[in-house]
Amino acid sequence: MRSIATLAAVFVVAACTASAQFGGFGNGPFDPVTATTITNATGTIAQVNYSESGATVQSFLVGTNIILSFPTTVCAGVSSLGVAGNSVTYSGTSITFSSGFQTVTVTSFTNNTTKATYTKPSLAPSKPGAYPATAGVIDQLNYDTTGSIDGFVFTPTGSTTKLFVDISPRPSATLATLLKVGAAVTVAGIVEPPIACAPAGTVAEVDVEASSLTFGTTTIKFGFGHN
Repeated sequence: MRSIATLAAVFVVAACTASAQFGGFGNGPFDPVTATTITNATGTIAQVNYSESGATVQSFLVGTNIILSFPTTVCAGVSSLGVAGNSVTYSGTSITFSSGFQTVTVTSFTNNTTKATYTKPSLAPSKPGAYPATAGVIDQLNYDTTGSIDGFVFTPTGSTTKLFVDISPRPSATLATLLKVGAAVTVAGIVEPPIACAPAGTVAEVDVEASSLTFGTTTIKFGFGHN
């Protein structure tokens, strides 16, 4: 019984010590104190902060006590936005902790030194939309790993923007004879929303899932899933 009482006393002392050291239970040094909106604040990056693995940069320290964090994926990585010594302008929601540190969840950011920028995208997810019948030319056929044609690169008439038209899984025998580079075609279908971080080398941010292709007087229609 005495040993149990001794352990209990030790626990109480340790708890009281921790409470005194960290400002009391529920009132630690990192509990938020105030939240404010920051607009076009300026400062200088003092250092970059890394993820726990050290593999990527995840935030910036501005001055001595301001952390800039980015709530969504930065396509080229946070490291592409700046390095120590760069002058920056930023806006966002700031939370100040009792430790004195201020964390800003960035909504917009401009590196005044390198001109790199970041804007928080809309939280509303993009939805597919209709792609009305549009005339143009086939620039290139696209092949899957089996050698079957699953789409083509398409330039609408009067535009220089190349689009990718998806006709997977494979064309019918009739369509296969019509799919030629340079062929005039009218495309209708569904526009898939652009991905957040399009890889380098993509023809456009738009992917059209074809519902019909018209070559002259011949129209090929696709059902759901192109079946």
